Amino acid sequence: MTESGARPLFSVIIPTRNRAKLFAVALQSVLDQRFRRFEVIVVDDGSADEQAAQYRTVLEHAPDTVRLLSLVQTERGHGQSYALNFGVSHAQADYVCFLDDDDQWIEPGHLVRAAEVIAASSEPIDLLLANQRAYRNGIPVNRVVWIEDLQERLAAPPDATGAYTVSLPDLLACQAHCHLNTTIVSRDFYVKVGGLDEGLRYECDRDFYLRAIDGAALIRFLPHVVSRHNIPDPAAQASMSTAVSQLSKRLFQLRVLDKAVLFSEHAELRRHAMRHRAYVLAHIAAEARRAGRPDCANYYRREALTVKFSTALSELTGRLIAGTIGRARAGRIRLNGSLSNPGISR
Repeated sequence: MTESGARPLFSVIIPTRNRAKLFAVALQSVLDQRFRRFEVIVVDDGSADEQAAQYRTVLEHAPDTVRLLSLVQTERGHGQSYALNFGVSHAQADYVCFLDDDDQWIEPGHLVRAAEVIAASSEPIDLLLANQRAYRNGIPVNRVVWIEDLQERLAAPPDATGAYTVSLPDLLACQAHCHLNTTIVSRDFYVKVGGLDEGLRYECDRDFYLRAIDGAALIRFLPHVVSRHNIPDPAAQASMSTAVSQLSKRLFQLRVLDKAVLFSEHAELRRHAMRHRAYVLAHIAAEARRAGRPDCANYYRREALTVKFSTALSELTGRLIAGTIGRARAGRIRLNGSLSNPGISR
């Protein structure tokens, strides 16, 4: 329970493995939140014994709203998806939040604002999104990395809480997806969409994002930078992003996009995934060539061109059909109007 004894509104899940010092910073950034009705669930994905002892030291003086769940040690860990799903399965709150152990929340009012938006809504909110700032080696990255370009695309004003209601087309128009650090999800909705895909070791957050915006009935957006994301050092091997090769990453990306193509309810999302699949295939071709595999490079280049052409043809056909249907409907409206107008002789 929370310090006030009330049921927590938020469960903050922090997955971690062998990074106790970085984790300490992430945890403190959550404990600095002004809103107090939250719990923290720390999922240690089988850290080494020495690191596990350091985690216990960090948590020794933590409030009783912080719980540590330790997974059995395995060579590569269970992965971020499994750790987050495990944490959510133990969550007591109505909404779940996430934070990577090497990142931090930088806005103490993050949960205060989120609670206000939730309380003011007459309908259940499935997703509540915000922004974060990316840093590389301590230097801010001055380009769009996540959904920093979302607010400028919105025509309708925010409500009294400062939140916007956003749609799937609004989000697909952004250059990237919303990171888990700044995603708040209804726990019931998280379970409904199946949580994170435990078969993915890379871009599991993007996969969840695409499935979530496809299935959400109500998505709200708070245009605040609430988190600092530290882009992993390519020379390091401790993070999920750097633990697999570039080609392996591309294969995970293909799985994410293939799932979106096959299973998404919205045609806009299926077309979005098709277009991005062509980009990934082109990247695979380039990386295969750099790896000295021209046969593979040529194969994936042809695949990319085929997908790009077929996707463009499909979209053109769709627009032509939509235009034809629209003109036919307009013709029927004009015809019906003329037949029902007594001032027109028959």
